[in-house]
Amino acid sequence: MLTEQELVAANDYGEWMRLALHDKYIPANNRVRAAAGCLVIAQDHHHAIVALLDVPLYASCFSLVRVAFEAYIRGEWLALCATDKAVDDFLNGEEPPKVDKLLQDIEGVETFNDQNLSKIKRHTWRSLCAYTHTGGLHVQRWNTAEGIEPNYSRAEVAEVLRFAEIILALSVLGMARIMKDEALAERVWERFSQRVQE
Repeated sequence: MLTEQELVAANDYGEWMRLALHDKYIPANNRVRAAAGCLVIAQDHHHAIVALLDVPLYASCFSLVRVAFEAYIRGEWLALCATDKAVDDFLNGEEPPKVDKLLQDIEGVETFNDQNLSKIKRHTWRSLCAYTHTGGLHVQRWNTAEGIEPNYSRAEVAEVLRFAEIILALSVLGMARIMKDEALAERVWERFSQRVQE
């Protein structure tokens, strides 16, 4: 559904973001291990989404978008908001608070007080949950007049890719914040802005 050129551009963008973090130093403490682990998992989900678009396996691809968003939100919360005990509990397998609480805490931090993450969640959550949990909205994309088969529109596929690319950029920016690397953050923002223009 996406052209070969579009898939190459998506792969190039993901590879640029991956290499932006390559060989960077990050502190070795539990908070960083927990937060960075979540942020790089969000990046890995982007890579999987692009790979699944290429196959194409749209159902699996769409199901990963919420997972990527949650990995990013958890990473930011662990980096910026969680108590030391909450970080240790998380690393020991405890569940963090629900996503609304994570967003409330994150948006209490000056960097995020514009409430944009909550706006994203409000506008996408129903769809993200339906795609991840095989809800009716997702099953609709497998019904045609002829039978049960993939029936995703090009616009939907492009929207999923755009959303995944936003989460990728935010995750790399989160890593830059952990590293206190403002130059990296500027380069990532420039590359993301360029990708939006493409």
